[in-house]
Amino acid sequence: MANEWEWELQADKKWFQYGLVELWRCRGLLQSFVKKELTAGYQQTIMGVFWLVIQPLLTTLFYFLVFSKIVKVSTNGAPPLLFYMSGALLWGYFSDCFTSTMYSFVHNAHIFNKVYFPRLIVPLSMVITHSVRTGIQFILFLIIYVNYWIFDDAVHPSQYIWLVPVMLFFTALLGLGMGMIVAVFMAKYRDLEQLMNFMLRLFMFVTPVVYPASIVPEKYKVLFWCNPLTPVIETFRLGFLHGGTVDSIYIFTGMASSLLVFFIGLTLFKFREIKVMDTI
Repeated sequence: MANEWEWELQADKKWFQYGLVELWRCRGLLQSFVKKELTAGYQQTIMGVFWLVIQPLLTTLFYFLVFSKIVKVSTNGAPPLLFYMSGALLWGYFSDCFTSTMYSFVHNAHIFNKVYFPRLIVPLSMVITHSVRTGIQFILFLIIYVNYWIFDDAVHPSQYIWLVPVMLFFTALLGLGMGMIVAVFMAKYRDLEQLMNFMLRLFMFVTPVVYPASIVPEKYKVLFWCNPLTPVIETFRLGFLHGGTVDSIYIFTGMASSLLVFFIGLTLFKFREIKVMDTI
C-alpha cells in the first residue's frame, strides 16, 4: 500500500499561490492566536477589558473639548459626542489593524524561525482581534446613539446605514493591506517604524476624523476624497447621523482602492514571507 504524503516540498513557488487551502487547514491555529491576543492584551492591568470602553470614551471626550469647545469645528448639526465618537471608532479600527499588522515579522521572528505555519495567520489574527474589540466599542456607540435617537429629533438613521458593515470590512482590508506591505520592508529597515508612526499621525489629519468633509476647500475636494478612509467615515456618519452627502463614485473608488492595496499587500507578503526571515 502506497504511503500518503501530507506535505509536498517544491523547488519553486509561483507568486500567485496564496495558500488559502493551507490557511483553512490551520484555522484552529488562527483561533488560538486570536484567543491569545484577546486574553493577553489586558492581563496585569487594573481596568482589564474595561479599557475597551474607557479608551473610546476618553478619546471622544478629548476631541469634544478641543475641537468642539476650543477650536469650535463644525459638526454639520450632528451631536458632537456622536460625531467625534464615530470618527474615533473608525480611525482606531484602521490604525490598530495597520500598526499591529506591520509588526508581523518583527514581533514574531522567534516563532517563525522555529516552526513552519502559514505566516498569513499572524496578520489575520491581528485584524480579527481588533474586529472583536471594535465590535464591542460599536455596541457602546449604539447604546449612546439610541439614547440620542429617542430624546433628540435631529438624530435618525438613513438608508446608508446598510453600508456600514461594508465600510467596516473595507477599512479592515485597507489596514491589513497597508500593514502587510510595511511589514515586509520593516523586517529589513527598522527605522521605517518611526517613519510610519509619523506618517500615521499626519494621515489622521487628512482624514475627516474630527471635522466634516463640508469644510474642506473646493480646490482640495478631489484629492481629499481620494483618501479611501474619507468615504468610509462620511458614509458611516451619513448612515447614523443623516448629515452631509457622499457621492457614490467616491464610495466605489474607496472600496476599489482598499481592495487593490489589500491584494498588493497580500501578494508581496506571500512572495517574501520566507526570504524575509533571513534579514530578521
